[in-house]
Amino acid sequence: MENAKHFLQLKEEIPSIYPHELFSVGPLTFSSSSMMSVLAVLVFLTLAYFVSKFKLIPNSFQIVVEDIVNFVHNFIIQIVGDRQKANRILPYVGSVFLFILFSNLIVIIPGITSFTWHGEPLFTGSTADFNTTFALALASVVIININSMIENGAFSHLSHFIQIKPIFIGFKKSIGEGFLAIINFFVGLIEIIGEFAKIISLSLRLFGNMFAHEVLTVILLGAFSIFVPAVWMGMGILVGVVQAVVFTALITVYYSLTIRNETHH
Repeated sequence: MENAKHFLQLKEEIPSIYPHELFSVGPLTFSSSSMMSVLAVLVFLTLAYFVSKFKLIPNSFQIVVEDIVNFVHNFIIQIVGDRQKANRILPYVGSVFLFILFSNLIVIIPGITSFTWHGEPLFTGSTADFNTTFALALASVVIININSMIENGAFSHLSHFIQIKPIFIGFKKSIGEGFLAIINFFVGLIEIIGEFAKIISLSLRLFGNMFAHEVLTVILLGAFSIFVPAVWMGMGILVGVVQAVVFTALITVYYSLTIRNETHH
């Protein structure tokens, strides 16, 4: 009975919220999650090389890549409702989507997490590390604000957050206009807090879902070694895709709001 019990169970450690530190190069410390990010970059650079060799008459690989790009492009169009906006958003947002999707799904491939470095896992899910998701969210919000400055001008963009000049203009008109301008000034400060809230919410949502999935996977493997883990791994694919879509959809909305509609001639 004891042997049967162990047969139906697998002993796995609960994943740590902290990444496994592998080695350092100067001030930079490489962890198992950052090595997964490096692997993703190498895969995308290799993919970019093959994409540069695409021909007018596509082969099977080219058709698959073009279908993926078309899927992401159409997805962005559905969100922003404008093809021209989608064309401008696609390079960055599409790259983020593919990176998150790759990071979420690569860990499901058997053997990937089996590689070790001095007894520590060499590759672990990068999106299950808060450092990675925070960096993605921070980069996205920074790029969105930079794009807004380019589109609307730096002063116009910053005046959306710090509205001092309208206070003087308001009081010159009337006391009521002045107090209304003061209210708008504090609303602008709230907008600044909102930008930081975007970073926290984007990073925590992605990290929380992916880390929770890893923990639940280990718990299920500890309870059952057959049937249930297989179903849960299938759910992992769904979770990975959904979280990539959700993160991408949110930054697409934020990004699209900074792009002005251009008149077609």
